[in-house]
Amino acid sequence: MSIRRHNHHRHQPAETVTDPVCGMRISKYGATPRRETASSLVHFCSADCASAFDGDPARYLRARE
Repeated sequence: MSIRRHNHHRHQPAETVTDPVCGMRISKYGATPRRETASSLVHFCSADCASAFDGDPARYLRARE
């Protein structure tokens, strides 16, 4: 496929979010663990970070403010 032919659409930059536990930037649309809080949807890079969040959500939510 030529570049010219491929340019029929524009690639959008990936929307990323920050894992509140480890600080890693991850895709907002990836197949990663998520938790819904009263104010937002929180994304994690791994089950380990999601588990740490589950142990003390207030700690990580305070850090985001």
